[in-house]
Amino acid sequence: MSALTTTAYAVIIVNYGDPALIAANIGADVDADEHALVVVVDNYSSDHARTQARSLAHERGWAFVASPNDGFGAGVNRGVVAARAQGHTALITLNPDAVASADVLRELGRHVAADPLALVSPFMDSGDGRPHFRGARVNRRTGQMRSGWSEGDQDPEWANWLSGACLAFSAEAFDALGGFSEDFFLYWEDVDISRRAAEQGMRLEIRPDLLVVHDEGGTQDAGSARTKSPTYYRYNIRNRMLFGRRHARGRDWARWVLASPRQSALIWMRGGRKQAITEPRGLVAALQGFGDGTAHLLRRPRSLPTPAVHTGAPPERSPEPTSLLRITIAIPSYKRPERLAELLSALPDRMAETSGAHVDVLVVDNDPEGSALDVTRVAATDVKYAHETTPGISAARNRALAECRDSDLIAFLDDDEIPRTGWLATLVEVWREHRAAAVAGRLISVFEEGTDPWMIASGTFYRRQRPTGTHLPTASTANLLLDRRQIQELGLRFDEALGLSGGEDTMFTRQLVERGGAIVWCNESEVEDTVAPSRLTREWAAQRAYSAANGLVHVTLRLTPSPARRMALRSRFLLGGTARVAAGLARHRYGRASRRLVHDAQGYRTFHRGRGMLAGARGHLYQEYSRP
Repeated sequence: MSALTTTAYAVIIVNYGDPALIAANIGADVDADEHALVVVVDNYSSDHARTQARSLAHERGWAFVASPNDGFGAGVNRGVVAARAQGHTALITLNPDAVASADVLRELGRHVAADPLALVSPFMDSGDGRPHFRGARVNRRTGQMRSGWSEGDQDPEWANWLSGACLAFSAEAFDALGGFSEDFFLYWEDVDISRRAAEQGMRLEIRPDLLVVHDEGGTQDAGSARTKSPTYYRYNIRNRMLFGRRHARGRDWARWVLASPRQSALIWMRGGRKQAITEPRGLVAALQGFGDGTAHLLRRPRSLPTPAVHTGAPPERSPEPTSLLRITIAIPSYKRPERLAELLSALPDRMAETSGAHVDVLVVDNDPEGSALDVTRVAATDVKYAHETTPGISAARNRALAECRDSDLIAFLDDDEIPRTGWLATLVEVWREHRAAAVAGRLISVFEEGTDPWMIASGTFYRRQRPTGTHLPTASTANLLLDRRQIQELGLRFDEALGLSGGEDTMFTRQLVERGGAIVWCNESEVEDTVAPSRLTREWAAQRAYSAANGLVHVTLRLTPSPARRMALRSRFLLGGTARVAAGLARHRYGRASRRLVHDAQGYRTFHRGRGMLAGARGHLYQEYSRP
C-alpha cells in the first residue's frame, strides 16, 4: 500500500451542547481506522454538557479540547492545534450533524496530502436522500447565495465557496491562510476562507465521487422543518455584511451596501412569512443581526490581512546578524518583589535554550522606593537594574527601549509571569523565519483551586490561540518580542499619557502595523500568569471589562486624525455602547433567572464593556492603575 493511501488524517468536530449527535454520527469504521484521529472541540454550553463530551471522547479514544464558546472558527483553530500536536497535517472539519464514512474521510485526507494547496469538499445529501451540497456560489456584488459550481472559479459575478460542514485542507494551506477567521462566530467563515484561498491562488475542489450525509440544522433549535433558528438568522445576516466589509471594494462595495436590506430580508424569508407570527424570535434575531451588520458596514472597508505566505527572501530591514544575536529580556516591575524573584529564578533555563544568542536580563523598577533592587542583587543570573521614577507602565517600557540600544531583540515579560519551556527559543525561531517587527506569544492564566466558576465562565481571562505565523493587527506586551532596529526605524515609543490607564500596548502595536511593521503570532511560546486572588472577584471583572473597552475607544479615537471621522466614530461607539449595556443587562438577568452561568457572567461583562465604551465616547479615560 502506498504512502498516499495510508495518509493519517484528523477529523475536527466543533461541538456545542449535548454531544449525542457526534456519538451517533461517528461510526465504528472511523474508530477502527488506525490512521484517523477524531478531535472533539467542546464549545462550552454547560458543565453537564462539557462532562458528557469529555466522557464520550475518553470512551471512544478521541482527543478532547475544552473551549469557551467563541464560535466555530475559533473551535476549528483549536482543533487544528491539537491535531498537529499529534503529527497530523491532513485536516478535515466535520459538523456534528454530518455522517461520513472512514473511506470518504480517508480519501479526503489523501487528496489534500497529495495536493496541499487545495481545499476540498465532498458532495452532501440530506438524511432523506435529497441533494444538499453540490458546491455553492456567492454573488460578488450583493452576497446572494446560489447552489452550483463554476469550473475554474472564473465567473466574474459568482464566486465559488466550499462548505465547512465537511472541508479538507492541509496544514500548509491552513498556515498560509492564517486559519479560520474568528470574527464570524457562526456561518460565513467557510465562505470567507474559501475566498481568501482563491485570492491566494489555491484551488477549491468538489469531489462528486465522495458523499457525506448532512442533516443541516441538527445542532440548532428551530420551530419547524422550514423555520430556521434565531441563531441562524442573526449570524447569517450579520456575517453577510461582515464578509462584504472584508472582501468588497469600490463599486462592488457600494452595491453590497445597497443590497443589504433586501438580502437580509431574503435570508429571513427562507423560513417563510408565517414565522413572523409562529416564531417571532426569528424576526427579532434577524433585526438584531441587521443592526450588528450595519455597524460593520458603516466602518471603512479595511485592507485584507496580510497572508502568512513566505517567499524566503528577507526584507531589507533587520538583516540576519553575522554574530551572536543580542537579546535582552526586559521586565518592568512595580511593587511585586516576590513574584519578580520567582520569574528571575526561572529565566536561566529559558536563556540556555536559546541557541545562537547572547541573552541578558533588564529589570526596570517603577516603584519610587526601589522595591525590586534587592531582588535583582540576589538573582541566579546577572541582572541589569534601572530605576525609573516617572509613574506609569509606559515610562517603564520606554526606559527599557532606551536601555536596550545595543540589543538586536527585546523580549518583554511582566513581573508576575513564569515562562514555560521553549518560551524565548520559539519566539526567536519565528522571528528568524518572518523577520517581523514583533512576535507575540501566548499568555496562559493559572487559577487557584476553588476559583469561582462564574469567573471562568465570564471569559475575563480568555486569550485566543492562533496558528503560528498568523499576522496580527495588535498585540499585548505581556509576551512580546520586538526587533529593536525596526522599532527605532518606525519611530515608536509607548504613549506616556496612557501609563496609568492601560492601553499603551494597544496604541504601540497598532501604530507599529499602521507604519508598515508586522506582528506575527507564535503559538508555541507560552508564559504562565498565576492570577492573584484579588483579581478573581466579580467586581474586578466588571472593572476590567469597563477599563478595556474604555481604553480601546480612547486609543481608536487618538489614532483617527480626521475630525469628521472621529465624530462618526464617537457616534458609533455611543450606539455600540448603548446596545451592549442593554443587551448585556438582559443577558445577565436571563442568566440569573435561568441559572445559566455563561449568560449570567458574559452578560455582566458585556454590560460593563458598554459602560466603558460610552464613557470613552464622551472623552473620559479611566485610570485603572492610578497611584496614591
